[in-house]
Amino acid sequence: MKLLIFTTVLLSTFIAETKPKTDSTLIQDKVKVKNSLEAQAPLSFEHDEQLLKLKKEALANNPSIRAAYNNWQAEFLKVNTAGDLPDPFVSFTHYFEEVETRTGPQKQAVNLIQKLPWFGRLDLQHSTQSKKARAAQADLQSRTLKVFKELEQLYYDFYYLQEASRIARENKGLLLSFEPIARNIIKTGQSSKDLIKLQVELGHIENRIAHLKLRYMPLKSRMNELLNLAPGTAITFTAKPHKISTLKSKKELLHAIYANNPELKSFEFKLNSASDQILLAKKDHYPDFSVGVKYIRTSGGDTTHPDDGKDPIMLTVGMTIPLNQKRYSALEQSAINHRESLANSKIGKRRELERALTTTLFELQDSARTYRLYTNTLIPKNSQSLKITLQSYRNGKSSFLELIDIQRQQLDFEHMQKKAETRIYKQYARLRELAANENIYGEAQ
Repeated sequence: MKLLIFTTVLLSTFIAETKPKTDSTLIQDKVKVKNSLEAQAPLSFEHDEQLLKLKKEALANNPSIRAAYNNWQAEFLKVNTAGDLPDPFVSFTHYFEEVETRTGPQKQAVNLIQKLPWFGRLDLQHSTQSKKARAAQADLQSRTLKVFKELEQLYYDFYYLQEASRIARENKGLLLSFEPIARNIIKTGQSSKDLIKLQVELGHIENRIAHLKLRYMPLKSRMNELLNLAPGTAITFTAKPHKISTLKSKKELLHAIYANNPELKSFEFKLNSASDQILLAKKDHYPDFSVGVKYIRTSGGDTTHPDDGKDPIMLTVGMTIPLNQKRYSALEQSAINHRESLANSKIGKRRELERALTTTLFELQDSARTYRLYTNTLIPKNSQSLKITLQSYRNGKSSFLELIDIQRQQLDFEHMQKKAETRIYKQYARLRELAANENIYGEAQ
């Protein structure tokens, strides 16, 4: 009996020492993950309370974010058990024909066996799963940033429609102000063609206003999808984008992307996990051990032996024989190839992010140039030309067609200015996604 107690204590000690310790850093990440995700938002919102509200709602309800969160939770919950010993094996034997021994007939036997993997295997299993959980966490952050970026860009599309509608209504009011002038000219005996032309132009403006109003429908539908709202849910808000600030240099932005982009972080954790998988595959070449205790119940009173009826206890030790080395070598090579695949994918992702940064900065610079052109040159000069032509038309020195052309040009210029402004906001949102909401701004303008 003492041998049984000793063996049980020995097994318990081995299990306690071989079970990997909990990854405390990962647990801290789990505790902080919700706060860290919510903390991403204010960095992007730039004090825009309406956009802040929308993003918080997306964070709580967006299906793709919730799916990524659940996947991370699933991977995290596997960490604490990834390095556990296999379950022990217990068997019970009943002898229908008792085995006669010198100490009496044997009636039943109980066998307890614990498998012990090769040294270091449990630690590697725990480390592998821990890194998989970290990769899933990075995937969650990546998904959150993508949803936030798309939500921001939708918000700026709302801003464009809002401003384009305002501009169209103001131009309609301007055209209506021409009507009394055209009617007075008719009273002087001239043709009514100017009034007819004015009414045609008003029809064009009203059609543009109706078109802009219809364009809200697909935007609201996509907004409902991102916020996981029921189809047709009313969405009403006034978009007020924040003031544009100067950017950091391209070198600084690229450094922020390398250091913080969650897609690159995910690849890094997956690469580390794949390295552990290679080490695990190498350990397949070595045997696993097993240790067990067998207890046999023996009936007494049938012999005169001093040990009559004594129950024997046996300690058993065994190991697997890894005969199929060719198979294990193939598995090891497979793990190596998988890691090479991830390494190349990471390089490809870096090149993709570099290209995305270059493209985004080009589009941003082009949009900023266009915005400055319309704001500082074309719109002021055209407004001045419109005033001069209107006065000239009143004096009968310019045709109504010239006035309408300049007015239509003013409308187009103002629309193009707002399109350029909206593109600027969208490219800033893209940069925030690439840099994982790191501060992308230099000194404020």
